[in-house]
Amino acid sequence: MTTESWTRTSRPLHRADVDRRYQLWVDTPARFDPDLGDPNYLDGYPLILCLDAIWTFGSAVDVARILGLSKEVPRAIVAGVAHDNPDIRELVQERAMDFTITSAEAPRLTGVRAPAELLGGAEAMRQWIDAEVLPLLREEYPISEVTFVGHSFSALFGLHVLFNAPETYDHYLLASPSVWWDDRVMFDIEAQHAADSADLDAHVFMSKGSLEVDDFSPHKEFHDQLASRGHESLDLHWHEFPGETHSSVVSTAINRGLRVLLGPND
Repeated sequence: MTTESWTRTSRPLHRADVDRRYQLWVDTPARFDPDLGDPNYLDGYPLILCLDAIWTFGSAVDVARILGLSKEVPRAIVAGVAHDNPDIRELVQERAMDFTITSAEAPRLTGVRAPAELLGGAEAMRQWIDAEVLPLLREEYPISEVTFVGHSFSALFGLHVLFNAPETYDHYLLASPSVWWDDRVMFDIEAQHAADSADLDAHVFMSKGSLEVDDFSPHKEFHDQLASRGHESLDLHWHEFPGETHSSVVSTAINRGLRVLLGPND
C-alpha cells in the first residue's frame, strides 16, 4: 500500500560482539510504495544510510524530503544508526570506539577518554553493518542503491570502508573526515592502497568548512593525495564551505553532497 506522507520508524539493535546498543531510525518518502507500483521506482528506492545519526540523520531526512519533492534528488529512504546511550559523554566514547581505525590515544580536545586499547573498532563495526544492518534494511525495504553519510569520526570510518570494501556503498558522502587520527595514519593507508591497487571504483564527495584550519583539518590535503592517483574509476568531488566550522558544516555538507551524488546533473 502506498503511503502518501512520510513515515518514520525506530527499532533497537544490539551488537553482541561488544554488548553495545543502537537505534535504527528509518524515514520513508512521501508516496512510498513498498510493492514497487510506482513506475519511477521499479528497481527500488535509493537508501541513504547515516552513521553518527544523532547529528546526521535529521539533516539527511530534511534534504531528502524537500529535494525529493522538487526532484533535485530521487525520493529516498533515509536510515540512521545511532548509539543508544542517554549519557552524551559515554556516547562520545562509544562512537570513537566504533569509528576509529587504529588503537591510539585520542587527543583530549576530542573529549574521548577511552583507553587506546578500546579504540580502533572500525573493522568490527564494518562487519556488523554488513552482516546485520544492511541485510535487515534490504529485507524490509525495496532498495536500489545505497549512499553512505558520515561526518568527522564516522567519515573516517567511511574511508576505512572505501579502502577495504568499496563496493559496499554506491556513493560516499564524507564530511570533514578525521584523517588526522593517529598521526594521520589514513594518509599511509591510502598510499598503501594506491601501491597495491591499480584502481578504485567509487563515487565520493568530500568536504570541509573554511573555518576548519587547525591541526585536525588536513581534509583538503588528503583529498589531493587521493585525487593525485588518477584512479580511472574514481569519481571524486570536493567542496569547501565558506564560513562553516567543523560542527556547523554538517547540514550544509549533507545538502550539497546528496545533490552532487544523487542529483540528475551528476
